[in-house]
Amino acid sequence: MKWFHYLNFVLIFLVIVGVCIFEDILVSKTLSSIEERCLYIEKIVDQEDNLKNMIFVLAIDNLEYDWDHNEEKLCYLVNHKSIQEIGQEIAKLKLYISDDDVASARVSLELIKFYCHSYSHFMGSNIHNVL
Repeated sequence: MKWFHYLNFVLIFLVIVGVCIFEDILVSKTLSSIEERCLYIEKIVDQEDNLKNMIFVLAIDNLEYDWDHNEEKLCYLVNHKSIQEIGQEIAKLKLYISDDDVASARVSLELIKFYCHSYSHFMGSNIHNVL
């Protein structure tokens, strides 16, 4: 009968490790996708140096759609308050379009990239999550 307990322990441990690996892959993939979109938007700002153009507006809309779609998945894995800053910065970007405030838009893009980079370090799987 002891082997049955050991088998259950091993199966539970493997399920927990699998969930942690799935969480790590989903979080890192989502955050790197958002970071890549920010790099694309930065290139647009560097080329146009104007926020009131259709390419920039569509890029921001795509960024917002991608974030809203993936934020729902991330809320199951992490605390929503931990990742809400990215959504707030995207909302600020939309406001900067009407003012054509390029400097503030660059700052918001840098903040989004910073949040994505820093969140990817502490939201992944580690031995504390497994234990």
